[in-house]
Amino acid sequence: MTLKQNLPRTEQVSNQAMFEDMIRGFEAVGMPYCLLAGYDGFPQHIPSDIDFMVATTSNALLPALIASIAEASGSKLIQHIQHETTASYFVLAKLQDSHITYLHPDSSSDYRRNGKRWLLAENVLQNRRRHPHGFWIPSAADAFIYYLIKKLDKGHLNALQASELTRRYHEDRALCRERLYKLLPINEASLLEAALNESKTFADHTWKSVEINLAGIKQAMHTKAQTISWHERWTEWLAEAQRVWLRLRAPTGLRIAFLGPDGSGKSTVIAAVTEQLSQSFRHIEYRHLRPGKLPKKANAEPVTTPHAKPLRSKLGSHLKLLYFWGQYMVGNLTWLYPRYVCSTLVIFDRYFHDLLADPVRYRYGGSLTLARLLGRSLTQPDLVFILDAPAEVLQNRKQEVSLAESARQRTAYQSLAAEFNRPHIINTNQPVAQVTQDVLSQVMDFLEARTHRRLHLSQTNKGLNLCKP
Repeated sequence: MTLKQNLPRTEQVSNQAMFEDMIRGFEAVGMPYCLLAGYDGFPQHIPSDIDFMVATTSNALLPALIASIAEASGSKLIQHIQHETTASYFVLAKLQDSHITYLHPDSSSDYRRNGKRWLLAENVLQNRRRHPHGFWIPSAADAFIYYLIKKLDKGHLNALQASELTRRYHEDRALCRERLYKLLPINEASLLEAALNESKTFADHTWKSVEINLAGIKQAMHTKAQTISWHERWTEWLAEAQRVWLRLRAPTGLRIAFLGPDGSGKSTVIAAVTEQLSQSFRHIEYRHLRPGKLPKKANAEPVTTPHAKPLRSKLGSHLKLLYFWGQYMVGNLTWLYPRYVCSTLVIFDRYFHDLLADPVRYRYGGSLTLARLLGRSLTQPDLVFILDAPAEVLQNRKQEVSLAESARQRTAYQSLAAEFNRPHIINTNQPVAQVTQDVLSQVMDFLEARTHRRLHLSQTNKGLNLCKP
């Protein structure tokens, strides 16, 4: 890869192009960095996160730089997750038509995991080297030991990861061997050395021995690791407490609700949007109407006659409404919030307020004023999409209710927008790809604005000029 001089591009992009933009951005401001692992196939093949290291002094500047790179390249910085005190995960996304292209930079300064400091950024950056494609990578020994520590600490090793370790080891076998015996006691280091030197495939008995004894090797590594000072441990504990508090106060998950009359296309749109947003979050959860894990009826079938059953009495309706409201109160606290903190996208097909637009579906014969007041007391989704189409179009898709009822529902759902903080009425009388693009555009704008606000970014402090040679 020859790094081009100008950052902006208007042509169709891939994550390769976004990667090139990021590297040019780092080079343009003279920030020392190096990619830590998985770089053999870069930039043509970027299958997962891009692990890279920067100097400790660059940590504070990095979010603004990443935001500037995203802006100049026509993408958006939609996520920032600080998963260690010295490590941050970024998500850059570019929407083209109804498809999102992603890049996932994962930065660290000093490499720390589980309260241990394994590698100093100053040493790694001092020994870095240029990859043939132009970006900076660690020395073979640093790359080997970083990847080994990471895999041992996660307690998992597969054939591809073993192959990566072997390649790094044989780039500089003497120095890698020295670092291996410094990291591990003799018995564990000898076991790994045998696998690295003698095995042809991951199925060989030496790698199998490593795999079987992985937990013990991890424990030996932690036991041998250098203990940091009491003062440094206390400082790190305070930093970690602050990090956890910020995650609790400003979760990185997202709550989206889709509402609309029968035939508006909720299921189709939700499926398309979920697929495109899957790389924006750590997890995805889908819920029909209610939060939390609730018992389902055995062999339950889709509702095809939503208005067939009679309304409950006023007393019965109000009791059922309070129970329904209580499910949301408990579910939002005990089920939804923990997932929100853990970077989960939670998508609701219908929400509590759906009852206001179509009370007959819920057999509700009570006061809509009471239902509206209870709805306003609940935690709202971050974004609400009300799917809208003419009554004739709704009827062509589904004939579960009459044409007159479809027209009434359409008006009622449009009015429901006033109950939410961030409602978006989406026209679904157009191709699914265009509907998906309309929804994704709103989601990405929201995530970008939220990320910038939480990082205290503005046009002033992220406006680095990356366009000059």
